[in-house]
Order: sequence, then structure tokens, then C-alpha cells
Amino acid sequence: MPAGKPISDAETYLGRKHNELSEFNTLEHLILEGEDTLESGTYGGLAHHLMAIRSALARALWKAEVYVGVSIIDELVFQAAKNNPGNIVHEVLSFLTTSRAGSPGFVLYPLHGFGIGTDAPFQSRRVSQTFLHFRSMTMCLAAQTNDFDSTRRLVASMASRLGVAGKVDASDLFHHTSAGNMEWMTSNPLMMVRLASHTGAYFENQFIYTLKIRVSSVLAAMLYALAADRGKKVGTFHTTARVNNWETLDIHHYLVGEAREKKSDAVELRRVPMNVAALELARLSDLTLSLSAETLRLSYVRNAQRRLTQALKLVEAGHLEYVNTASNDRVRRKVFARVVTALDWYRQSFSARTTDDEAVVALAVAFETLLTDSYASGVAARVKRRLRICLKGRRGIDEYTDAVNSVMEARGEIVHNGSTVKEAEIIKAQAAFALCFEDVAGRLPNLGNNLDRPIGRLLGDV
Repeated sequence: MPAGKPISDAETYLGRKHNELSEFNTLEHLILEGEDTLESGTYGGLAHHLMAIRSALARALWKAEVYVGVSIIDELVFQAAKNNPGNIVHEVLSFLTTSRAGSPGFVLYPLHGFGIGTDAPFQSRRVSQTFLHFRSMTMCLAAQTNDFDSTRRLVASMASRLGVAGKVDASDLFHHTSAGNMEWMTSNPLMMVRLASHTGAYFENQFIYTLKIRVSSVLAAMLYALAADRGKKVGTFHTTARVNNWETLDIHHYLVGEAREKKSDAVELRRVPMNVAALELARLSDLTLSLSAETLRLSYVRNAQRRLTQALKLVEAGHLEYVNTASNDRVRRKVFARVVTALDWYRQSFSARTTDDEAVVALAVAFETLLTDSYASGVAARVKRRLRICLKGRRGIDEYTDAVNSVMEARGEIVHNGSTVKEAEIIKAQAAFALCFEDVAGRLPNLGNNLDRPIGRLLGDV
């Protein structure tokens, strides 16, 4: 529960101004008319202290992975300040608990290029049951169906597997699927990520959804790279990506399922337009790789999934706390922003619309962003040195280092000549990045407060 002197001061101030607050029915009423009817100092004080409690509640809720939109929190704080002065935080949390705000729903987003391994070439499995469950990340990845009835069963199965509170109503799903620009619901592979989200306005939680999608995609990419590095790749023609593939990039919306107050009620489905550029939409959906259930059952892949999920969730939480919300911690804001940017570049190296040269550049940028603090001469040597620090004690460190070095050299030639004839060991370098990221993320709790070369200091290389 949020506490401390700023919260105590805010509760006290708002309690003293109870009569002034009672003049307004809603927060919107206060915003529209308060500045004209209240003294300027009173209006400013109310805004400041309401915002202080709202921000503290949002941080606490999001840290607990209960993503209540700020528009909802704002109104709850305002009403609690009117009706239960001096006990605002407790009143809001009690209401959210009673309303089952922590009950999980989901976000459903289309993918492009993803496939699930099959036993025989060009085999069409029962697509309504073809999905992979990543338990630690609370995510499912599914093959395309090209049929609404199969999609309906698929979405219901994934939601059930993820423990979503409430069923998915078939008629509601059909309504949204039949709407414009929703062909991807049946023609594309799908990603479903479990999360407890409640919004009062379009777009306010979009940064949370997109971060979840980015992080979840990275987990799949890293597991693919680690398995492929050991020769465990799905055959080119043994994947659903090659069967009845009519996937589209005409993607303008995602689907959110929010749990309702009664557990017996179906989830509330919302078709939400994406408020990002077309190129970003394409990149967000791009996951050009194939995984099989057999690969995910391998012991080293299961262990990697557990470790990498822990690392990715730590980075996700840090990004939400220090980058997506107001924070005065410049060191953590800088480092978590760089790490997530590195993950974006890493994911781009798997893109279907990326040539080998572009994959090399994206992967090289990912390593530089992850392992350095800023651009400076000697970057290749610095990356190589810090890579060895991250991989210390692992088998095959020389092979991983050579692979990354081949990528860095090829990138240099591409930048200066426009192309390269050098052979870059992309898959092994992608696997090396996954292992390197795991080590860096494991060190982040020990991040200091010195803004001068924080990543170098974190790795003991300054």
C-alpha cells in the first residue's frame, strides 16, 4: 500500500479541503469549472495532491501487475477524497479489491511470419488446437486458422490455458472479427498475453500492451536462437507458416479482454485502434520464426525459458517504473530505456522483411546498445571484452565471441560499402545475445547511482 510523508500530507490537505471538493460532482467537473470558481492556490493544491496520490497508486498497482488506467484511478481518488477524507488510499484499494481488478484478462495481437512445427511437410494440424503455451511468460502463440469457428475455439482454449477470468463470448468475438480491418483474426498467427487491465479511455494502457507484446516476442526469439544454435530448428516445410498462409499486414487494431466484476460473466472484449505508425505496427507483429512443442520440451530450452522470463520481467518492470512513469532516477531511466531498445533491435534481426545485411546491422546495434553506454571509439573491442564478461563460465565462449565479432566486422563493411561479402554467424550471435542479456539483466538490481558509464560500471569495465 502506498505510504510515506507525501501521501500523508496529501491525505491531510485533501481532508482539509473536503468542503471545496464537495462542490463538484466528478473530477471532470472540477477540471472544467474549478479553476474559475476556486482560489488559484486552492485549485493548484487540489490538483497537486490528487495527482500525488494517483501517481503513487498507479505505481503500486502496476508493480503488482494490475494495470488500472489512470483515468479510472483519477476518478476513484477524487470520489474517495469527497466521500472518505483522510482514508483515500485505503478506500480506492478496497474498491479495486472488491471489484476484482486483479483478475486476469488478455491482450490478443496478430503476428506475421510465425509458425508452429509439424510432423510432416505441409501438414495441416487441427489448427483450433495448435498453439504453444509459455507458462512462465503467461503467453500463448497460435497458428493461423483461416476460419472463424476454429479461431473461436482457439481463442477460448488459449484464454482457458492462461487462467483468464471469465469465458470468451462467441457472439461478441464474432462481432469484433466481422468489423473492418480485422481480417488478421483468422488469417494471421496470434499472440495472447495474460494481464489484468482495466481502462477508461482509448490508448491509456497502450504503452503497457505494446511493451508486453515486445517482451513476449523477444522470449520466443531467444528460445528459437538458443535451440537453433544447437541444431534444433523446425524444417522449412515442417511449419504451419507454410500451410494455408494468407496472413496480412493490414493491422490497425488489437483486441483486449477485460475481466468483469462477477467471475461468471464473460470477459469484456474491446477492439482498440493502434495509435502508432504503420511501420511500427509491422515491426510489432513481425516474428518470423518457427517453434515446435517438442523443442520447448527440451530440458535446456525449459531452463532457458525460466531464466530468460525472469530476466525479461525484471526489465519490463524497470521500464514501466523508470521510463513509462515519472521518475527522477536518471540512471535507471537511461539504462532500462537502452536495454529495451536493444531488445527491439534484436527482435528486428529476425524480421521477414530483413535481408542478411540488415539482420547483421540490427544485431550489431543490439549488442552495442546493450553493452555500451554511448558511442565512443573502440566500440568493437569494448563489445568483445564485455561479451566475455557476460559469458564468463559458459561453454563455447570462444565460439560465441567469434560469432559476434563476425557480425561486428560485417556491420562495419556494410556501413562503409553498402554490403558485405563476409560470412556472419547470425544464429550463433543471436544465441550469444540471449545469454548476454540474461547476465546483464541479472546485474541490474546492483545498478549504482552514477550517471557516468552505468553499464560499464555494472559490468566492472570502466
